[in-house]
Amino acid sequence: MQELVVEIGLRLAKLVLATVLGLVIYAVLTGLFGAPGSVQLALESWIAGAAVILLLETGIF
Repeated sequence: MQELVVEIGLRLAKLVLATVLGLVIYAVLTGLFGAPGSVQLALESWIAGAAVILLLETGIF
């Protein structure tokens, strides 16, 4: 049971980290680059944040 709780915690931590990275990417794109904010841009930013986490997990960087 302890392993299940730890696994759920790790998965939630990855989700939160992907969300934070997505928010940073979204803020950079809308602020610095002047892209118009949209739901599509927000989803793409979140996916980009998740992709960065996956790349870091696999050890490419």
